[in-house]
Amino acid sequence: ARHLNKGSFSTSFLFYLYKPRLESFFIETTCFLSFFSNFATTITEDNMDIINKYFPNLTDRQKEQIAQLDALYREINVISRKDIDNLYEHHVLHSMAIAKAINFKDRTEILDFGCGGGFPGIPLAILFPECRFKLIDGTGKKIRVCNEVAEAIGLKNLKAEHLRGEEEKGKYDFVVSRAVMQLPDLMKIIKKNFKKTQQNALPNGLLCLKGGNLNEELKSYSRVAEITPLSTFFDEEWFAQDKQLVYVPC
Repeated sequence: ARHLNKGSFSTSFLFYLYKPRLESFFIETTCFLSFFSNFATTITEDNMDIINKYFPNLTDRQKEQIAQLDALYREINVISRKDIDNLYEHHVLHSMAIAKAINFKDRTEILDFGCGGGFPGIPLAILFPECRFKLIDGTGKKIRVCNEVAEAIGLKNLKAEHLRGEEEKGKYDFVVSRAVMQLPDLMKIIKKNFKKTQQNALPNGLLCLKGGNLNEELKSYSRVAEITPLSTFFDEEWFAQDKQLVYVPC
């Protein structure tokens, strides 16, 4: 009993001794968490500003889904630390450039070839909830990321599958992509994947986000390819740096 009393006394004495420090620690921790939460909220709001600037008619649900992407991609860590702060400009808005070129009709089926961590497929699936998207990539980890993000934000019109492009047998109205390979090589692989019937104002084909000088790459398609600088759609400096949307009818 004396041992218990002694232990109880020692514990009480230590608590009394360190109580001011503990209180200070909890106050500082609470302040930090509050600051971090407010800081993160400010970042998200700032990021959403650039989306709302060019897509002012989004529904509340779409805004909510887009806003969730920041925290998800920071946690999943498939975008470099150097670029994660530019997620909304360099990845989300970049992907959404395709929606400036075409307003997909409901029930349009779109294949995202070499989707990586979900771009352009996930932002486009948010914008066009009545269209159906399939995302494929040869890296299993990236497909798991796409499925986790889609599930987290409640995307019901998207599925991602671990497949190489040569293995994809489905038929689609459009194929979208972000510079996964040289365009002639890409067209050879996906020519089997286009539907013959048309339902959009733009004929079925490839919509590919590319950068740099494309003269040599597009030599074989110079008569049919349409190249649109992304600075046509967006006025941020990054988009003026040879960022382009290439459309090739099938």
